[in-house]
Amino acid sequence: MLSPALIAFVNEWRLGHLASVGPEGPNVSPKGTFQALDSGRLAFAEIRSPKTRANISEDPRVEVNMVDVFARKGARFRGEAAWHGPETAVFAELAPPWTDIFGPELAAHFKGFVVIVLSSVKPLTTPAYDIGATERQLRRDYLARFTEMQRAQLDA
Repeated sequence: MLSPALIAFVNEWRLGHLASVGPEGPNVSPKGTFQALDSGRLAFAEIRSPKTRANISEDPRVEVNMVDVFARKGARFRGEAAWHGPETAVFAELAPPWTDIFGPELAAHFKGFVVIVLSSVKPLTTPAYDIGATERQLRRDYLARFTEMQRAQLDA
């Protein structure tokens, strides 16, 4: 389901917005520790996500959107999520590589891991592509905008 290029995208970008649904309705929460486990599963370290955990315990269906903000494209991942706490074999398997990637200081805050078994993956793109924009143009334009914003924040 996930091509090698999409696996690389997930593992390099890492930031996704996960949507779950609970008794109060939809919940969208950014997660910055995503990694592709293989061609059919994504996972993230659960650090501070009590609402997400509660929602997936009631309804495991989730969607994750990951977007390269400079290229203005990414992917929409759907699947079923399960939480794995520190007493589980999944936690023991995932904690060492996540610690290597994110460092021991952040890893000390891992409460568990959420593993998502994917049921579908669809591309996401901006409408700018529909009217002829190229990835190169969009990267250049949005990188320039980002650089200007960073300068303004540093000067403030």
